Amino acid sequence: MRTAVMTATMVAVAAGLTACTEEQAYCVDLAGYAASAASVDPTNVADYPKILDDARKLRESAPADVKDDWAAVIAFAEKAQKAGTDRVELARLSKETGSVTTAYSAIATHAKDSCKVDVPALG
Repeated sequence: MRTAVMTATMVAVAAGLTACTEEQAYCVDLAGYAASAASVDPTNVADYPKILDDARKLRESAPADVKDDWAAVIAFAEKAQKAGTDRVELARLSKETGSVTTAYSAIATHAKDSCKVDVPALG
């Protein structure tokens, strides 16, 4: 009986040490995103699909602190992708860059403070 209790305790401790919290999983995914995003040209709409899927996954797994910020950044990127080279639509979108920059800044600050990850700067 004593051996069974000892074994169960050791298994529980080992599981606790190796279990990955949701925030840690987000941080690992964020580090992968940062590496991929470093090679993306934010002025080239054709580059957006390279990171949009990863960004969408991060939006889903993001902590509450930055979930809305991810949603704002992704919504803007999707609009820009849809606009393509339409100068009129891109001019309209340029009016939204302030809020997107603020959202991305919050993501970058959280990434650095909570995950020790540097995300690439916008533009």
